[in-house]
Amino acid sequence: MKFKNLAIFYLILDALLIAITSAYGAVELLNSQIAFICSNLILFASYLGYKNRVKNRSINYELSDKELEIFEDEENENNQNIKDDKDSIKFRKIDILGAFKPLRLISYLILIVAFFALLRAGIFEPISFLMGLALMPLGVFCAGVFYARK
Repeated sequence: MKFKNLAIFYLILDALLIAITSAYGAVELLNSQIAFICSNLILFASYLGYKNRVKNRSINYELSDKELEIFEDEENENNQNIKDDKDSIKFRKIDILGAFKPLRLISYLILIVAFFALLRAGIFEPISFLMGLALMPLGVFCAGVFYARK
């Protein structure tokens, strides 16, 4: 799914969130919008971090001997044998550096500060805040389902 289509999808979801939470009052609308904006900042920061990480790793990536054999065998063998070989390749290490990118950490910090600001002001509504937070993963799931059908 293109980033533009995903942005339009989230604007539609945000319009639905505004319509639902505005019926309950201004405080609920404020809570849900702050949570929604913070969760989308986290999504955007994660997207940029992982995109840059994949781009950098793909430029510097060297194929192992086993992977080279798979690509050479692809021309000679049938698809079943190749599929069995590809299934046997395992990742060599676990890479968690993508979780500690500065932009992503700043996004989480903004979410925490927004939470405490609402709490200190005495206008924190947990249900509407959680609705705003839950919309991002729900949107990712729905976009994945709709994109998989196409």
